[in-house]
Amino acid sequence: MFAQLNHWIFIAVTAVDAILLLRVLQLKLHRTYLFITLACALTVFFDGVALWLGPESNENLQVFLYSRFLYVFILPAAAYDVWEEVKTQIAQIRKLAALRLVASLTLASIFGLIIAAVAGREEGGDALFDTFAIILWAAASTASLAFLWSMHRVLAAQKITTSGNTAVWLVYFQLLLAAEVLTCFLLIAGRAFSTVVIDSLEFSLNLYQISITIWCTWKLRGIASGVPSTPENANF
Repeated sequence: MFAQLNHWIFIAVTAVDAILLLRVLQLKLHRTYLFITLACALTVFFDGVALWLGPESNENLQVFLYSRFLYVFILPAAAYDVWEEVKTQIAQIRKLAALRLVASLTLASIFGLIIAAVAGREEGGDALFDTFAIILWAAASTASLAFLWSMHRVLAAQKITTSGNTAVWLVYFQLLLAAEVLTCFLLIAGRAFSTVVIDSLEFSLNLYQISITIWCTWKLRGIASGVPSTPENANF
């Protein structure tokens, strides 16, 4: 039952992702949020590839794993882009947090390569590639989430408020990255769960993604007068 439901809900996920991309383009937010727009476009592209190849096919799994190497760069860049509308006010804070983000990713890449090499020796070359891709993806998601969280805490401590699209993107990407980390865990520990449990968790994650994407699409607003530092309000 869940297998058929997941097929249809994945189509819904693709449609909602496409609507978010169209919303970003319609509001001309791509002029300010270059990497977020790129992340939205790549999501729609890979969703389309998955539907074409079949979400459960081996070919799609390989495309998915290859794409994770790309997301190692896209996720941190999108997280950095979240603050683009208020960059003049937080330039130094964002720069220091970004340096910590890069350092975390570098260390995670080294440890990920060591772990993947051990797995590859035990299970073969494919295991090396698959494990390394998932570990890097998990590292990029976790480091990007930590970057957003630490930035939010520092700004709150300094009584710098986040509003408008900045607040919307902040909430959206924190929720999205948390789901990415959970997905990585399920891919690594998936053998410990039954097929029914995996299918039900996949169904729940897809519903979750649809919900946060619809919310984000609804809350985004155009930037007043085209000035990045004076966004229109997006009330919660």
